Amino acid sequence: MEQQLDATHLRAGIVARATAAGMAGLGLGAGILLAAWGISVLWSARPFEADAGRRNPEAIATQDRIVPVVPPQPVKNEPVRVIVQVEQAPTPAQGALPVTRDVTPGGDVITREVTVFSTVRHEVGEVIAGWVYKDGTGGQPIHQFCYFSVSNGDRSSRRVDIASNGEPLPDVNARLVPELPQALAKCQWWQK
Repeated sequence: MEQQLDATHLRAGIVARATAAGMAGLGLGAGILLAAWGISVLWSARPFEADAGRRNPEAIATQDRIVPVVPPQPVKNEPVRVIVQVEQAPTPAQGALPVTRDVTPGGDVITREVTVFSTVRHEVGEVIAGWVYKDGTGGQPIHQFCYFSVSNGDRSSRRVDIASNGEPLPDVNARLVPELPQALAKCQWWQK
C-alpha cells in the first residue's frame, strides 16, 4: 500500500509565517549589532594596552662624545650713513611743451615721499628701519620708524611696530617680538 502525502496540511499558517519572519528579523538585528560592536572595538579612540608602548615610547638619549658649546658672536651695529641725491630733469628745449607731473589729469595735486629702508636679521625675522624724506630732496628725514617682521610661510608676513623717531613704542607686545631689547638696539636711526 502506497501512502500519499496531502500538501494542503503542510502549508504554513499565519502563526508559522509570523514566527519565521520574527526569527529572521531577530537574527538580522543581532548580526548588525555584533558587526557594529566589532567595528567600534577596531576603531576605538582608546589605545589598547599592548599598543600603548608603541604610541608613547620612552625617550632615551645617549651621547658618544662631548660637544663644546660656543656662544654666538655679538651683533655689530655699525652706523650707516645714507646719502640721497635727487637728479633734476633737464629743462625743456626752446619751443617744446613743458611736461609737468605736479598734478594729475583730473587736477589732483601729486605729493612725493621717499623712504629708505635698512634691514638687520633678528632671531627668526628681521628688524627694519625706515627713514621718510619729503619730496626725495635728502637732508634730515621728516619721520623715522622701526618694526620687527617675520615671514608666515605663505608669502605673507607679520609686522610689529617697535619704535618711532628714535623712541620705543610704549604698547609693544613683547611676546610677538623675541628678545625685544636686542631688537630695539638693531633699529637704525638718523645720525646728524
